[in-house]
Amino acid sequence: MIKKPLEIPKQARFSQVLGNKDFLCLWLDQLMSLIADRLLLYVLLILTFKLTQSNLGVSFPMLAFGISAVMFGPTAGVFVDRWNKKLVMVFSNLLRGSLILLIIPFAAESIPTVFIISFLIFAISQFFAPAEASSIPLLVEKRDLIAANSLFMMTLMAASIIGIGLAAPLTNFLGITPVLIIAAFLHLLSTLATLMISLKHKSQATNISLPVIFKELMLGLEFIRRKSAIKSALLKLFISTSVLAIICMLAVNFSENVLKIGAANFGYLIFSAGAGMFIGGLVLGHYGHYFKKNNLAQLGFLLAGSSLLLLAWANNLWLVLALIFLLGAANACIVSPLQTILHEKVPRAIRGRVFGVQNMFISSAFTFPVVVFGEIADLIGLHQVLILLGTIVLASGLLNLKSRPKTE
Repeated sequence: MIKKPLEIPKQARFSQVLGNKDFLCLWLDQLMSLIADRLLLYVLLILTFKLTQSNLGVSFPMLAFGISAVMFGPTAGVFVDRWNKKLVMVFSNLLRGSLILLIIPFAAESIPTVFIISFLIFAISQFFAPAEASSIPLLVEKRDLIAANSLFMMTLMAASIIGIGLAAPLTNFLGITPVLIIAAFLHLLSTLATLMISLKHKSQATNISLPVIFKELMLGLEFIRRKSAIKSALLKLFISTSVLAIICMLAVNFSENVLKIGAANFGYLIFSAGAGMFIGGLVLGHYGHYFKKNNLAQLGFLLAGSSLLLLAWANNLWLVLALIFLLGAANACIVSPLQTILHEKVPRAIRGRVFGVQNMFISSAFTFPVVVFGEIADLIGLHQVLILLGTIVLASGLLNLKSRPKTE
C-alpha cells in the first residue's frame, strides 16, 4: 500500500492572522490600551524624577504597578476563568479610562493621590491582561499561535515606540493634562474594538466564595508546579522582562549623565529597544516556525547578555542605540516562543489562572528587580550595574544550555 506523503501545514503570516476579524479587533484593543498605558507611565516617570532626582525615585511608578500585580494577579485569574472574558476587557478599559481622567485635577496638587489612582488603574489591569492573553488561542488556530504572539509582542513594543516615544514631544508641547486626556480617549476606542469581538463564553457555576477562590487558585498553582515547561517559560519571561524594565529605569539617568542629551529624552532609548523588538517580532512571525522554540529563547538570552556587557562600556549615542536595538531584538527571540509554549500547553479551563500568575511575574519584573537595581545604580554607578546585569543574563543563558525541559 502506497503511503501518502505527509502534508506540511501552511504556516500563518501576519496578513492571514489579521484577516481574522475577531483577532484583528483584539489586536486593536491591545494596541490602543497599551499606548494609553505608556502615556500614563511616561507622565508618572517624569513627575517622580522631577520630584526625587534619583534612579530609585523613578522606580516608584513601576513599584505601584508591580505591587498591584502581586496582590491581585493570581486571584484575578480565578475570576477570569469564570467570567465572560469579553466583558472583563470592556469594563476594564472603561474603568481605566475614567480613572485616568480623575488624575488630572491632582497632577499638580497631590502626587500621593495620583499614585493611589494609578494603583487602582494597575489593579484593574490585572483582570484585563489574563482575559486578553487567554482569548488569543480561542480566536486563532494552533498553527497560527507563533505568528499571533509575535504580532502581539511587536505591538507591545510598537506601543512603547508610539506611547513613550511620542510622550516626550506631546508633553513638552501640549502639557500633562492633554496627554492624560488622549490616554483616556484611547481606552474608550479600545472598548469599542472589544465590543466587536465574537468570543464564545462557557458558563460556569456562579457560586463563588473565599474557599472556592482559594481552591481554584491552588489548582492553578499546582498545575504550574507540576509542569516543568510552564515553570521554565514563566521564569524566563520574568528574567527577560526584568532586564527591559531595569533598562527603562536606567535610561533616564543614562540619557542625563552619560549621553548628555537630557533626562526628558530617555524615550529615544526606549524607542530603540522597541524598534528592535518590532523588527525581531516581524522576522519571527515569518520564519520562527522553522526553529525550535527553546532554541530561539536560548539565542535571545545569549544576545541580550552580550549586548548589556557591551552597553556598559558605550558612551556614543549611535552605538548605545544600536546595542539597545539588539537587546530589543534578543527579547523578541525570548518572548514570542515562550508565550506560544504557554498557549499550546495550558488547558483552556485554567488559562485565566495561569496567565494571571504570568501577569504577576511579568508585572513583578517592573517592581522588585527595578527597585533593587535602581538602588544599586545609585550606590555603585551605571557602568558597574550594567556589567552585573549583563553577567546575570549571559550566565542564565549558558546555564540553560545544560538543562532544558522538553517543551516541543
